[in-house]
Amino acid sequence: MDGVLADSEPVYFTAMQSVLAPLGVTITDEHQRNVMGSSIENTWRYLAETFRLEGPLDHYVEAYDLQLRRLLAQVHEPLPGVRELIAALKQRNVPVAVASSSIPEWIDALLGGLGLRDAFAAAVSAREAGASKPAPDVYLLAAQRLNADPGRCIAIEDTPTGIASAKAAGMFAVQTRSASSAFPPLEAADLVLDSLLDFPMSLLDAGP
Repeated sequence: MDGVLADSEPVYFTAMQSVLAPLGVTITDEHQRNVMGSSIENTWRYLAETFRLEGPLDHYVEAYDLQLRRLLAQVHEPLPGVRELIAALKQRNVPVAVASSSIPEWIDALLGGLGLRDAFAAAVSAREAGASKPAPDVYLLAAQRLNADPGRCIAIEDTPTGIASAKAAGMFAVQTRSASSAFPPLEAADLVLDSLLDFPMSLLDAGP
């Protein structure tokens, strides 16, 4: 979702800063990249350990959650090729799901802001799946909800954590790099694209 459908990773950075700045904590790009693709629990566990945050973790998570719901709903522009690829897949009757480490409320907020709530046959969060990326659970549940064989699914990702999750699920893993938070080309990816405008539809015709 984030970094694939929209350039939304900076929104998470802003939300972290808003929660931690009053405590005199400064989040860097490196801190942000260390948690990209992680669950909310893993993100704040990392931040708590890194900055030795005092008090219950739930207090920070709640404030972060409120900020994100508001900010994600204000993201209205998808990344290049997103709408075009969704339309092309729909024309071919290829089912599509969102498989995200985000919680359901964040998924709903971003898809609502983008006007893409009805574009997906399923939306799966790590909270529903039981384990966050890099575990394969999110992708396996997404495939199950699409009634699809994971080995015949294509996963589109932007982070090492996401690519690892997709590969662990037995899927063909595509890295897209059009977001401002893009990682360098990842060796673990089966295919690396500068943007989804370059997505080769011939992949859909490949054999098992």
